[in-house]
Amino acid sequence: MGRSSQKTSPASRFLIPESAPELLRGPKWLQDIRERSRRSFNESPVPPRGLHLWRYTDPATFLIPHDGSPDSTHDDSVLPAKEPMSEHREKDSTSRFVHDVGGRDIELRGVDELISHGVVVCRLSEAVDRHRELVEQYLYRLINSRSGKFEAQNSALWNDGIFVFVPDSVRVTEPIHLLRQAGRSGSVQFHRLLVVVGRNAELTVIDEYISGRDGDRDTGHVNSAVEIFGFQESRVRYVPLQRYAHRMNSYLTHRATLERGAVMLTVPLDFGGAVSKHNYGVTLAGEGAESDIIGLLFASGRQHFDNHTRHHHAASRTQSNIDFKTILRDKSTSAYTGLIRIENEARGCEAYQENRNLLLTRGARADVIPELEILNEDVSCTHGATIGPIDPLTIFYLRSRGIEQEEAVRMIVAGFVDSTLKRLPTDLAVRVGEFTGRLEGL
Repeated sequence: MGRSSQKTSPASRFLIPESAPELLRGPKWLQDIRERSRRSFNESPVPPRGLHLWRYTDPATFLIPHDGSPDSTHDDSVLPAKEPMSEHREKDSTSRFVHDVGGRDIELRGVDELISHGVVVCRLSEAVDRHRELVEQYLYRLINSRSGKFEAQNSALWNDGIFVFVPDSVRVTEPIHLLRQAGRSGSVQFHRLLVVVGRNAELTVIDEYISGRDGDRDTGHVNSAVEIFGFQESRVRYVPLQRYAHRMNSYLTHRATLERGAVMLTVPLDFGGAVSKHNYGVTLAGEGAESDIIGLLFASGRQHFDNHTRHHHAASRTQSNIDFKTILRDKSTSAYTGLIRIENEARGCEAYQENRNLLLTRGARADVIPELEILNEDVSCTHGATIGPIDPLTIFYLRSRGIEQEEAVRMIVAGFVDSTLKRLPTDLAVRVGEFTGRLEGL
């Protein structure tokens, strides 16, 4: 009788225990939020398969055991040896570099010079103490226990994160490159990023996620949360680059809010992982705010990508644009849902959304659901999507000019990507072109 009462049900394996050490990190106010998030995660049901945003991806993919098994989130032994920062810096022209290994070992380089201008780039745990007023005011405002089950999980269990603050009228002209290194085979990490950009300030962040090797045996998990605040007339550019190994499942939630006249460019780049579900959302909260999301995805093998974008026009005369392109081969799959919501009081808004999918092989598949929720008639709004293989007549034309089949495919893919790169600012186009160099190997 006593032994049977101690048995653990399958569902309880995925509950966050009260003894999780992350729940005790930070001051009392932060511990209280972590505990509320823990309860919210444990009490929330797993999203039903087939319910809107989970139509194409099984939510059980992102459930993580908390029973002391080898992939436990609390085991530091699953962290990899830290890759020398110099190796990455040789390949990267950015002098401002933050290397984050599983939220447990965070190293910063080249950011000291920003201190004289009032810029803050530091560990989130450090910011909680040294910049409490800022952190307490903005942390969890956009992503918290009410945002969803897996967002509540991150809110409870992030070990440490990164905090970036740019004061009013300060321009950080050179990008800050964050290199997030996940754990070894079978490990679990929870990344957290908080960015606050003041009035008439400027910032570019390249947020790169890497992990493991393609030969890893066990599947790892990463759950990431990114909160960005752009104040009046600010200019923010955010480039999330995901290039995980093929045995990594990735869940990411990105939320940003823009005040009057603020401009934001988001450039999602997805290349790695086994199963990835990424959610990008921007609220245009102030009149005249603008947001562009220009995404590029390349999948091969049996990779599965599920991307959702959301532009919420809450103020008048705001503009948004989405241009999301995917390239699929082998038996890879992509699902894209894009929502544009324009409130009744948000007059004179412009919103555009486009998703194009290029299928290189018969086994690849793409699904697209564009959505509009327009609550007033004083708007200009369009959306469109295409799914299809390479035009055989185009291949025939290139072959007739003496170009080999493989080279012809590479040329067509390069042209498909080029129209996206041309929409980026010159400096970012060069950087993104470097990141997408793997397309050369098609």
